[in-house]
Amino acid sequence: MGNKKILIIEDNDELRGFIKNCLEHLYELYEAPDGKKGWEIAVNELPDLIVTDVMMPEMDGNEFCKNLKKDERTSHIPVIMLTARAAEEHQIEGLESGADIYISKPFSVLVLQNYITNILKSKESLRQHYSQKIFLEPLDVEVGTVDKKFMERLMAIVDENLEEPNFSVPVLSKELGMSKAVLYKKFSALVKIPIGEFIKSLRLKRAANLLIKDKLNISEIAWKVGFNDRKYFSKEFKRFYGKSPSEYLTEYEKGSDSAIK
Repeated sequence: MGNKKILIIEDNDELRGFIKNCLEHLYELYEAPDGKKGWEIAVNELPDLIVTDVMMPEMDGNEFCKNLKKDERTSHIPVIMLTARAAEEHQIEGLESGADIYISKPFSVLVLQNYITNILKSKESLRQHYSQKIFLEPLDVEVGTVDKKFMERLMAIVDENLEEPNFSVPVLSKELGMSKAVLYKKFSALVKIPIGEFIKSLRLKRAANLLIKDKLNISEIAWKVGFNDRKYFSKEFKRFYGKSPSEYLTEYEKGSDSAIK
């Protein structure tokens, strides 16, 4: 997991340096001395995980976490909170702010490393799961509320523009009010499919439905799902379904279950 990005937010320079030394051989690290600076880094870099202290100047850990989890750009990022406040009500406050794990100081480095490893593995498993499920139930992805709304909004925009040949990731990012860089990172964090390929797959699924239900010819279907080139459409259809549009329709008409992917 050497390419994973972790943001460390801790106002104690010595402790922040200690955590950095323990993790820098495993991950790409960013660091901040307070929640305000940490927030700027989180929005710009979209790290894979954040380790943050609770008691900090400018913006404390609880406020930082609440901001992170309610913002559409960053809501997917898991958070580990570190604190010397071990009382139960403080732990509950941390978890209610959206933290995934709450660790009391002093803590074991091995415990922190294991928590990070397990969270990242869990996120990766969810990406795999959603990558498969989203093709079957694109609006029924069981992510957090903010992420679910983001995916629903994204899907609605894509669905409205499938007939537009010039519809692309830059157009989608503008419609979402999100930069291309942020959109790429956000989508990649949720779904293990490049967003351009995802849009193309939705065009091809629409094409398969039109092929079966509307009985249009191949050129008409290609045009209706945003492909100007019939040959390119047929090539991409076969790459996605393993058979040409005409083969797909023939198998469907024979009642072959294998025609539907």
